[in-house]
Amino acid sequence: MNSPEPNRLTQTRGKYAAKYGHDIDDWSALFLTETQEHFQNLEIRVGKSIAAIDRAALELKGRKRFLQFQDRNQALFYGLGVSAPYSIAGIVISVLFYVLIRNGQQYVERQRILDEYENAPAYRQIMEQGKIVEYNRMQYLQLTPLPKKGQPQIGKHYIYDSQGKRVLVPLGAE
Repeated sequence: MNSPEPNRLTQTRGKYAAKYGHDIDDWSALFLTETQEHFQNLEIRVGKSIAAIDRAALELKGRKRFLQFQDRNQALFYGLGVSAPYSIAGIVISVLFYVLIRNGQQYVERQRILDEYENAPAYRQIMEQGKIVEYNRMQYLQLTPLPKKGQPQIGKHYIYDSQGKRVLVPLGAE
């Protein structure tokens, strides 16, 4: 604590006596003087803060830009120019997520089929080279009989085994 001058203590004692009609001792006068100094410092700092806030508010008011349009079309195009890039980006991202999720589901389904049917890889070439036709609202794999001369082609020819009364479709050699 700063020790105040004796004149200030005397002034504080005099103000107190004039206001309340009682004398106070030196310690009370010292305490009141110190308290008054602290409140004055606090009041100065609060005043500076208020002034800084007022300056900031004026600066913000100066930065505001008011837009005025001549007609509705001009306002519409301005709004589209501001929001269209964000909207387009949102739509593109949504479509991308949709495609990725859909392809992921297809991949899971295909993987399930491969896992469920252990012979599925053997049918790969027939799926690639085979021709599917629709007949009476049903789909069929179209094959032709194996010519007398030549090698059987996967997905195109079949061999009829008359002894076993069965049709053999070449899938490829192991």
